[in-house]
Amino acid sequence: MTERPPLRTVRAGVFTSVCASVSVAGHALSSGHGVPLVGLLVGSALVYGLAWAVTGRERGLGAITGWMAWSQSALHLVYTTAQSVGPTGHHRSYDDALAAASGSGGMLAVHAVAGAVCAWWLRQGEAALFAYLRLVAAALLPFLTLVTTARIRTRSPGARPTTPRRGRASALYLRHSLVLRGPPVFG
Repeated sequence: MTERPPLRTVRAGVFTSVCASVSVAGHALSSGHGVPLVGLLVGSALVYGLAWAVTGRERGLGAITGWMAWSQSALHLVYTTAQSVGPTGHHRSYDDALAAASGSGGMLAVHAVAGAVCAWWLRQGEAALFAYLRLVAAALLPFLTLVTTARIRTRSPGARPTTPRRGRASALYLRHSLVLRGPPVFG
């Protein structure tokens, strides 16, 4: 099932906020240094662009986990690069910042665990959202079919008004069905 751009934008925003907020918190706790705001903004923009590009349809847990792993890796690099500029504006070397950011050697493990947990959580939300959309579509389809049928009848320029026949609306609803006429075949 695919969706329209407004819903796509919201889904990309949710993915970005979950991914970036969990990542920045874990990164700051593991490195012992805060991530500058510019690093958070650049990382969030990068993840949002990716998320918007891939949220055109429902994704499974494997796809979400893959995109989350990529996002966590990219955010780790962006945050480490942003931390290479000290709070006073003096530049530290990238190697020094990388060494400080991976202090206990568990930085990538923290990002991997955060990515796995967030992927599972986002998949649950994704499944619930698309189940809801399918339910709404199934509930509204007969109503929309009747409305569409009525609009088509009123728009026909040379058509004479007729009384709606029973089963006419279901013909549109079942337009992909194959109707076989004839006696039943026994045997």
